[in-house]
Amino acid sequence: MNSASSPRRRSYGGLLAAAVLLLPLGALVLPTSVLTVIGMIPTLVAWIVDRDPDKPAAVTVGGLNLCGVMPFCIQLWQHGHTMDYAAGLLVQPVTWLVMYSAAGVGWLLYFGIPPLVAGWAVARDQAKIRELDEQRQALVEEWGIEVTGQGLKPDVPAEGDAPSEEPPDPLADTAAAP
Repeated sequence: MNSASSPRRRSYGGLLAAAVLLLPLGALVLPTSVLTVIGMIPTLVAWIVDRDPDKPAAVTVGGLNLCGVMPFCIQLWQHGHTMDYAAGLLVQPVTWLVMYSAAGVGWLLYFGIPPLVAGWAVARDQAKIRELDEQRQALVEEWGIEVTGQGLKPDVPAEGDAPSEEPPDPLADTAAAP
């Protein structure tokens, strides 16, 4: 079967390479890894549910979710970078509220910005239509209705000539000419 007509298979080689590199690093900085993985769950959910290949939901939610997680990572680093302190952060409701609220703002942006931009574009286009209509009205007032292509008289035969039912023969004129 032709490779162009067959469905494209997904390769997980890059994901495997990232896992091989990141797992030892994650074990090295375990408290930060635990806090980050738990805090970034909304980003993982956004990545899973987003069907777009570019993953705009995951990018939007992930960026703001990371902004919600980072203050607690910094706080963890400033207080010894221990698993006890990471666990202490994770049992505080404020930690969860900040991390997941930031992800919620990401979802609001993801779902809210496109309709706002579309509404703005429609309003802009309607204003342009009104402006062009006003210009057309000014031209009609200055030059008359004929400037719009309306009001022009169709070709009418001269007085006394009866309109013909048949279309004129273009070859008849050339044959009569010397």
